[in-house]
Amino acid sequence: MTTDTTIQVFGVKEALKELKELDPQLRKDLNKKAKQVVKPATDAIKNAYPNRYLSGMSRSWTQRGNKKFPYDRAAAQKAVGLKIDTGKRNQGTIVIIQKDPAASIIDMAGKAGGQSPQGARFVDAITAQFGPPSRVMWPTYERNADAVERNMVDLVEELMDTIGKRLVM
Repeated sequence: MTTDTTIQVFGVKEALKELKELDPQLRKDLNKKAKQVVKPATDAIKNAYPNRYLSGMSRSWTQRGNKKFPYDRAAAQKAVGLKIDTGKRNQGTIVIIQKDPAASIIDMAGKAGGQSPQGARFVDAITAQFGPPSRVMWPTYERNADAVERNMVDLVEELMDTIGKRLVM
């Protein structure tokens, strides 16, 4: 029998906005520490990218003037990052992102549907060889979620201690 656990913390966006107003330096420090919180996942994601995907992905390809390919493992690894977003429209507050267009396409190709016949062949080929979307980011995060969650709890406890000490002063 298996069980799934999800940790949801309510009020994080509001707390981060308030923290930015009250103590901008503490908020900057929190942003730096957030990178360490997700480090187990980001390191694993970076290592999950193979040297090569499909043969055509090594060729240059642009769409409407935007460069999409060639795929380069080093570029994909370098483009894995963290985004802290307290906006109303987002679902996550601390998000692991992929900024490299080729790596993003490889990871999520076929998720939205509605491809041209040529796009459908591409999706079929990459799905046959590497599985359904998400191929890298989400499955790798899930394998490292426990470490990220432990780090997040530690960070929240540290932040609460810091704020508590400042309130007492």
